[in-house]
Amino acid sequence: MKTRPFPFSRLALAAAGLLAAAGCSIVPEAKTDPMRFYVLATAAAGATPVASAPAVQLREVELASYLRSRPMVVRRGANELEFRDFARWGEPLEAGIARVLREELLARGAASAVLTAGSRREATKIDATLTVRVLACEGEAGGAVAFRAVWELAPAAPESKVPAARGDFHAPDLRWDGKSEAALAAQLSQAVSALAAQIAGELGKK
Repeated sequence: MKTRPFPFSRLALAAAGLLAAAGCSIVPEAKTDPMRFYVLATAAAGATPVASAPAVQLREVELASYLRSRPMVVRRGANELEFRDFARWGEPLEAGIARVLREELLARGAASAVLTAGSRREATKIDATLTVRVLACEGEAGGAVAFRAVWELAPAAPESKVPAARGDFHAPDLRWDGKSEAALAAQLSQAVSALAAQIAGELGKK
């Protein structure tokens, strides 16, 4: 007795039924992009410069080499760094620091103009140059915020009304929760604002 071949159409129907029973498991699920971008912020934007204040040339902010990448940095001990690949700066960190410094110095009345890299000088007479090098700009796993910068003001000419000055700035006691990169960005913004306040104090001296 011969065995009747199982019709192909029935095999196809059976396979389709199994797939249907499996539901949508073969359809790739849409995934939420985990990448987040952050910027430094200041409440000083839009301030009117004081015309009698000195004009400052802010040189390009220098960063310690490990800070030149876009991921935010969290320090774990003296020798271990964690680069948070899904939490990135939305602009080069040196550009963000320069932007906040500029806005803060203008808002505090410490400068009539702050020219940064790429600014058009036109007829602006520069009274002093400002050099800033950032040595630390990160959160610590334990909840502290580390920000350190060395800076120098140099008169642009012997008759300049701005005295030479320099400083080694350490951020005040700032904290974050060790998890929220948004909170870390906010605390680092405060650190840069505090740096601007120290520089503004020197610009105001005669």
